[in-house]
Amino acid sequence: MFSKHFRFLVMAVLFSAITIASPFARAQAALGSYNITPSSVTVAGISSGGYMATQLQVAYSKAIYGTAVMAGGTYYCAQDNDALWGEACATGVSVPVSSLVSYTNKEASAGAIDPVSNIVGKPIYMFSGTLDTVDYQATMNDLYQYYQSFTSGSEITYNNHTAAEHSWVSPDALTACLYLALPYINNCGIDPEQTFLTMFYGTLQARNSGALGGSFIQFNQNPFCANGNCAAISMDSTGWVFVPKNCAAGQACRLVVALHGCSQNQETVGTTFVHDSGINEWADTNNIIVLYPQTIDAYAPYNPYGCWDWWGYTNNHYALKSAPQMTAIMAEVNKLAGGSLQL
Repeated sequence: MFSKHFRFLVMAVLFSAITIASPFARAQAALGSYNITPSSVTVAGISSGGYMATQLQVAYSKAIYGTAVMAGGTYYCAQDNDALWGEACATGVSVPVSSLVSYTNKEASAGAIDPVSNIVGKPIYMFSGTLDTVDYQATMNDLYQYYQSFTSGSEITYNNHTAAEHSWVSPDALTACLYLALPYINNCGIDPEQTFLTMFYGTLQARNSGALGGSFIQFNQNPFCANGNCAAISMDSTGWVFVPKNCAAGQACRLVVALHGCSQNQETVGTTFVHDSGINEWADTNNIIVLYPQTIDAYAPYNPYGCWDWWGYTNNHYALKSAPQMTAIMAEVNKLAGGSLQL
């Protein structure tokens, strides 16, 4: 869950350029297609996954409806120079928000990302614990300022008052709210998943607190990565998707892309984030498919903690529509939607 990635550059000389394969990286089923309402695609993420959720929303704002960001930060915060900006993005000190807004507008005008007008009026949920020692609350405040350059503050729900450490927050978690510990899923006595899913989709049916009726499907991610090689961009050969019974039977469904943080991938914590995010219980009773893309720890490119690329370890287009990881994720989304999205 580390955000101070500039340290990684110093550590790089200590490791040889090899790629570590995930013990879960066994190619399973091909990803299926379902009756997904195109306007229902949303994203949610924690830490590096929070940064990636913001990148997906901004770059693919035509296709992404709502976004939930826990302990992330501003779009293009690292500016492809983590050595210079990594500390600022972790602490929120001296982040040039106005410059990041200008960059966003410039890339939108150039067609490298979707028009920023697509962000207007879409629901945004933000969470930043007051005890966060990895991505300080100030960096989420920067994100709040950034978002208000593109949409009304009335569209943003920002929980910045809960005494939480750096974590994904779920009412089913075992770790107490104030601790920083694997698997970085904490119980703070609240249910953010209910909050942001309600923002996305309106009134929900009661969550399933018993055995889930839907299925967890491990699928082959390689077909969605360039040259069929996800390891080359620090993505695992397999990902996961949770499919409720109604969705498998062809009913109209919605889709949430759930993005783990650093050291929260299946290589490190197994399927803990996939099974314990707190989203599936709501998804099971509300016709919501949940996609869980996966990274791997890698040394070529240099990403030893399995973070999503928010600082440029894949290439300098990491925050644009052409970014290799975002292209792969959106290809998975489009496959689930039966090719119905306009990307």
